[in-house]
Parts: sequence; structure tokens; C-alpha cells
Amino acid sequence: MWPRRLSRKIGELMGATSRTTEPAHPLFFPYNPGAESFILRKVSGQDRDGPAHPVPPRDQWISEKYGNTPEEYLASGQRDLQDMQDILARAGVSLEDLGNILEFGCGDGRMLRWLEHLAGTREVWGVDIHAGRIFWCKQHLSPALRFLTTTMVPHLPFEDRHFGFVFAGSVFTHIDDLADAWIAELRRILRPGGKLFMTVHLKCDIELLSGRYRDSGLARILSSHHEFASTDFDVFSIGRSAGSFVFYDLEFLRRAVEPLFRILSVTPEIRLYQNALLLERN
Repeated sequence: MWPRRLSRKIGELMGATSRTTEPAHPLFFPYNPGAESFILRKVSGQDRDGPAHPVPPRDQWISEKYGNTPEEYLASGQRDLQDMQDILARAGVSLEDLGNILEFGCGDGRMLRWLEHLAGTREVWGVDIHAGRIFWCKQHLSPALRFLTTTMVPHLPFEDRHFGFVFAGSVFTHIDDLADAWIAELRRILRPGGKLFMTVHLKCDIELLSGRYRDSGLARILSSHHEFASTDFDVFSIGRSAGSFVFYDLEFLRRAVEPLFRILSVTPEIRLYQNALLLERN
């Protein structure tokens, strides 16, 4: 485990918010002995049925790149979902034909909320390790969409082959040691022929972060690890656990994935300096 001092610095650079004793919508890891006090405030029926598109509190937004206004925040989720659907369409795939859907690492439902129209004909689930965000989703985006708080252990409470589509944006960019176990777990819950969409950092992103995105928070973090980033590597992780930033050699990742999935496409520069992999379960 990396020192708390480094983890705090990474959070500051990436625009993460600090934890307070009793925030209105708390963010914490579940089952964490010694965590701060926790309160889930009551949401009235008027609040639940009020705005057509409820937006979480500004200090709960995962990143400043999602905008500075509720309108920009909502538009960013719709835009990222459209980018994903465009990649599916180029592979001849439509979300409407894939059956049950899961967003692995849904946060506060920024993308998943735009799939509510499909929830009447199938199950649409979101899971995340951040309990505060899942509670917010349950209060504001359910019952049409379904949500669960999970842990960092590679296990999900779903039956084998339950889903036709799983997507994970900006999740495997932060999973280090257990990435292969999580990929195997996502395969377990996907039906044969089911699709997995995931974004990752690749070696090529280091050049992007050193050039076009050199003013980003991740570029500043990366610059302090030049001795690792400049070497030939299969996997390179800055930090550990949920606060890590993980980079892969594409061929190494391909060898790890292909026993379980067939790679349909690799699309660069999705979500700025990330790459989208579209996989099909073998």
C-alpha cells in the first residue's frame, strides 16, 4: 500500500474532493473499519420526482472534465455513451439487441442514466465500490435502473451468463494486480457472444500525456515517474489499489485477454487519453 501522503497528493492533482465527517452525500469504501461517521439523508417524494434529470452535488463529481454546470455534466455522460454506441455500431452491434446491461464502475450514473429507456424491456444495472454514489443513484435514478455497492474483491453477485453487455469506462485504468481476475469475473457473468466495452491506458498514452495533454493532472503525476514510464514495460502502475493509474503494453494486454475474449476493436483517444477495447466473450 502506498503512503497516504502520496494518495492524498494524487487526489489533489486529479481534483478529488476531501472526505468530511458527515457530508450530505458521503463517499466511502464499504466495510472499512474505522471509517468516518455516515448518514444517508432522507429524500422526499417531491425531490425524487422533481427534476427530469437530477444531478449529484458538485463536490461529488468524479472529475472537472465533466464540466462546471449541471448541463455540462449531463451532456458529458450523454456524449460518452454516444461514443460507446458509435464503436458498437461500427462493429455491427446495437445495445437494443444485447439483453441485460451492466455498467461496472457506474459512479453516480453519469452514463447509465441515459439507458433508462431500455430498462422496461431488460435489466439495467450499475455497480460501484463507492457506496455514497450508489446510495445517491438508488435515491434518484431507481427503480427503473438498479444499483449495488460492491467491493474491490473480484466477485459480482450475479448469476453466470446473466448479461449480454458490460461496459467499464475509466475503471481498468485504476485496477492493477487484480485486472485479470476482474476480466475473468466479467466473462463469467456475460453470456457467450456477449460484449465487454472497457477503456484502458496504453503505452501510446504516455506520449500523449507528455505532449497534447501535458497540463493534465495525470501528466503531472506521470512526470514524477519518468524512470518507469521511459522503460520498456508490459504493465506500469502509478500507486496501488483504487488510487492507481495503470498503463499496458497492447500486445501484453492482448495475450491476457484473448483466452477469454475476442478483441473486436481498439479505439484510441476515447475520454481524452484513454483507449476503448470492444471485446466479445468466447
